[in-house]
Parts: sequence; C-alpha cells; structure tokens
Amino acid sequence: MRTRTVVRSVTFASASRHVWRSSQWDSRGELQRAIKVSRSYAIPFGLSLASILVRLDGLYGDAAPPLDVLSANLTLLVRSRASHLLDLDVVKRRLAHAPDHVSPHAESGMTRLLYDCASAPVTPAGPNVRLAVATHAGTSPDPAGGVERDGIVYELFLSTFPSPAFTTSDILELYLHRGSFETVLADEDKEQDADR
Repeated sequence: MRTRTVVRSVTFASASRHVWRSSQWDSRGELQRAIKVSRSYAIPFGLSLASILVRLDGLYGDAAPPLDVLSANLTLLVRSRASHLLDLDVVKRRLAHAPDHVSPHAESGMTRLLYDCASAPVTPAGPNVRLAVATHAGTSPDPAGGVERDGIVYELFLSTFPSPAFTTSDILELYLHRGSFETVLADEDKEQDADR
C-alpha cells in the first residue's frame, strides 16, 4: 500500500511530498509535520497562513486532525463523518429551507442539494467552522460517503473558506474533484513509475 502527503500552497507551485511504502504510518504525526512544512513555506514568502489550504483526505474520523489544522490558522477542508452535526438546531433550521445550490453531476446524473451552515461547532466546546451539507437520494443502504437518513444521504464538509467568496458548490468541487491535485499526482506517478 502506498500513501502520500502532498503539501501545496494555493498561491505557488512548490510542494513537499513524502511517500511511504508501508501500511503502518502515523497519520496524525504526518499531519503535524505537514502543518510545520506549510508554515515554514508561508513565512519566508510573506504569505498569510490562511492562504495555505489543508485538505484532509482519510483523516476525517474524529475532531483531532481538523483541530490541528485550525490551531495552526491554516485553511481547512475535510469531509466529516460527524453525523451528530445534523442534529444541531442550527443545521436542522438550515436544512428546513431551500438549498443554496443545486449541483448536477454531468457524468453520473446524480444531483446534490447544497446547504451552507455558516457556523457549526467542530466539538461541543468549539471552535465553529463553516459546514457545507450535500444531500442526494440514497441508492444503497450503506452509502460510500455520508450518512443515510430516511432515504436521503447527507455528506458533511467542514471548511474555513470565507463565504461568499467560496460557495458551497466550490467546496464540493474542491473536495470531490480533487481541486486540480489529480494532475499533480498523475505527473508524480509518471515520474516515479508508480506501483499501481
């Protein structure tokens, strides 16, 4: 199994890549090292720490990884499995109204309704972040992403992207469509003669 951490600034193409060929690795430790590398790139270039995007893929099981990113003042984007957020009054009220955006997928035909909750707590004690909720009709009893309730699948995305500069549609695109990381990783695979 190969895993990698890619650290990229949204404002320049420098990258720090670490490749592991083991299934045993310290994801939280690697995240903390990636945060340190990101900060070390931003400071000499005079970049705002908020201009560094950390998209957490596969580190969405608990609140610790997002809290690490938030405490470093970096921009966060993560898919959340914290389905208890759907039970918050602020989220229930938002979902009771019309969606902010309707996002059809050209290839699959799936249509997601997108809701923007401006402020939801990562933990009961905070901090609060932006919560984008994407809903679509459930097609299986155990959806691959999100949680199913009453035939509707809810996908949750935590972010610190400012609104209205970034819409819920932008958040969904950056997360689900890898936000142009696809070409970077494809180029790296060619350069390294990837084993997959």
